Amino acid sequence: MRIIAKKPIYAGNASQFVQFTGSYEEAVYVKKGDKTADGKSLLGLIALSIQPGQEIEISSEANLDSLQKKLLASELFAEAE
Repeated sequence: MRIIAKKPIYAGNASQFVQFTGSYEEAVYVKKGDKTADGKSLLGLIALSIQPGQEIEISSEANLDSLQKKLLASELFAEAE
């Protein structure tokens, strides 16, 4: 799944993201450019330094449809084209 950040993903927003991904038993990975972080790791997400307008890719063995709906509803992200 690819999405575009609408807001910077720092402390509060990263914490909200981790709450969403924490409900999955499977690993969730977030990739920005050539860097990948554990989507359940607050520090990992902050280290990616995701800024508005940047595209990220989220991958997991889990079905990510519900995660995508949560992220888009949170106003933190928009759908990538």
